[in-house]
Amino acid sequence: MRRFLYAVTVLAGFAACPALAEDKPAAPVTEAPGPSLPLALKLAQGALDACHARGLEASAAVVDSDGRIKVILRADGAPKPPVAAPLKAAAAAHYDAPGSDMEPRQKSDAAFAADIAAHKDLYNPHAGSLPLHKDGKVFGGLAVADVPHADADTCARAALAAVAPELK
Repeated sequence: MRRFLYAVTVLAGFAACPALAEDKPAAPVTEAPGPSLPLALKLAQGALDACHARGLEASAAVVDSDGRIKVILRADGAPKPPVAAPLKAAAAAHYDAPGSDMEPRQKSDAAFAADIAAHKDLYNPHAGSLPLHKDGKVFGGLAVADVPHADADTCARAALAAVAPELK
C-alpha cells in the first residue's frame, strides 16, 4: 500500500508541473559571443599561475559577453569560495571597463553606484577584472579574486597579455 501511495504522489507531482509532464524539448539557449573553452581555460589558469608566482592563491573566472560563466577555477589553498570572480568578470564585460577604473568610479559617480547597487547580485566592479575584446568588440570578461585588488589586477593583466595574439 505504501508503494502505491508513493507512486500516486509522484505521479500527482508530475501532473501538477506541466513542464515536467510535457515531452517537448527545452528552448535552446542562444550562446553569446565569448571565448572558446580552451581560451577561457588558458586565461583562468594563466591568471592563477601569475598569482601563484607572486605567492598568492586565488580564484579566476571567465565569462562571455552576456556575463554568463564560461570557466571558474579556484587554486588549491585559495582562501574563499570563488564567488567574487564571476561577478567581477561580468562587470568588466557589461561595462566594458577594467575593475581598476570602475572601483573609483563607483565612489565618484552616483548614477554608476546606483546601477551597481541595483545589480549587486550580477556585478562587482572591483580591480582584478578586465573586459576581453576581439575584433574591436567586447566578447567576455576575465577576473581574479580572493587576493588584494592590486595583485588581482596584476595577475589578470599577465594572463591577458599571454593570450593577446589569440585575440586579434
